[in-house]
Amino acid sequence: MSNIGQMIDSLDDNQAYYNPDSDTSGEKKAVVNEGTYEAVVSKMSIKRDIVVKNKYLSDIFEAHYTLEDDRYPELKGREVKSKGYFRFKNPNKDKYPNLEDNQGNNKGYMIFAEACGFKMQKDDQGRYSLPMITEGDINGNSVTIKIVHDKWTDSSGEERQTPLAINVFKSDRPAKPQPSKEELPF
Repeated sequence: MSNIGQMIDSLDDNQAYYNPDSDTSGEKKAVVNEGTYEAVVSKMSIKRDIVVKNKYLSDIFEAHYTLEDDRYPELKGREVKSKGYFRFKNPNKDKYPNLEDNQGNNKGYMIFAEACGFKMQKDDQGRYSLPMITEGDINGNSVTIKIVHDKWTDSSGEERQTPLAINVFKSDRPAKPQPSKEELPF
């Protein structure tokens, strides 16, 4: 019987522990006050084909920014998430027969794309064609972000606040150079 126990123990060789001495969840960090900060786009996630209000089809882009503002050296390197930037799409009527087009609500996404260095072109009908941005297109781009405090209540009933980037603007600072393939460790 002990051979079976040893065999089972050997299957789970990924030991995990909780060490209270290493817990950083209550660690105090410098407060990011509401205001405008220089930052760099550090990553982005995309939620594709999200139905919004049972009426529209959208991709939602959530950017993460790393603060790089010389006025606040204590905040350099802090990461701040954005609110979602919605890119409403013209739904395929075969796949989404009950959804509508929502071109008029793409201004926030257009501003986000312009802040990240994209140039918008007007077509002959006065509309702007919006690019499908990928993380590789914007990672390392310098931007200026406006931060507010997102207030919420945690599971224990304690009120919390998190910095949230609600606006993004083109920065005058140059983009951070991306590492070449030769510089990557893999």
